[in-house]
Amino acid sequence: MAALLTEGVPAHRVALRRAGVGGFSFTEGIHPADSFLPWHWHPHPTMCFVLDGAFTESTAGNTVDCEPATVKFMPAGERHCDRFDRGAARGLLVEIDRAQAASLRPYGAVLDQRTHYHGGEVAGLAFRLHRELCRMDEAAPLALEGLMLELVALASRRTGEHASHATAPWLRTARDVIEAGLGGHLGVTGVALAVGVHPVTLARAFRRVFGCTMGEYVRQRRVERAMEQLRTSQVPLGAIAAANGFADQSHFSNLFRRRVGLSPSQYRRLVTC
Repeated sequence: MAALLTEGVPAHRVALRRAGVGGFSFTEGIHPADSFLPWHWHPHPTMCFVLDGAFTESTAGNTVDCEPATVKFMPAGERHCDRFDRGAARGLLVEIDRAQAASLRPYGAVLDQRTHYHGGEVAGLAFRLHRELCRMDEAAPLALEGLMLELVALASRRTGEHASHATAPWLRTARDVIEAGLGGHLGVTGVALAVGVHPVTLARAFRRVFGCTMGEYVRQRRVERAMEQLRTSQVPLGAIAAANGFADQSHFSNLFRRRVGLSPSQYRRLVTC
């Protein structure tokens, strides 16, 4: 992992997995609860994907709550600090070396912008990145490089239009309502009523900002929550299916396999070995 330039002593970070592929440096790590990273900057553009937990990041004049399924881009030299005051946080950090960044810059505007996304297709690609880092077989380096290039392209297309910083307050509230109700029945009309907008307004704005329909977002987030439970517990598959709003274990397993490429049991063995 490239050097992290800091002022003061950084919080202790536990690195779980590392890989270097095609000008990209991938590190999965955990920051313990009640720790912090003081003001610092990275010499190269970075992407951070939050897998578990949450933390607060501050930059000049801006504070961002980084939660699971958040994808965050930071340009080289951007000063920021991070506080892990809501429990331990696990994430995937990708650093892009100078030569690779220079080759991507004509096509990857997101590398020079401080922005973040939550859920949707951007987070879906980031989850696939993490899966390949966990797998790390002979084909994984090729998959990692290809997925990272695709992620930079997708995020660059979404910059300014779908970035989270442009999200209206009522739409963020709608997302919170959805997150709180992932274990039960969710409908556009009910969520729209909760935030005080017309269902058509909600459906259009949700797709424009998050890059997917509300139904697609719900399915993806249910799978993401199930992934977290599979990684961090030994709860039976049937109980995980019920807790995340799936009709039954068969429905859960089929959707999980289509989205992740592995059965829930296979995924649990892969990430807990």
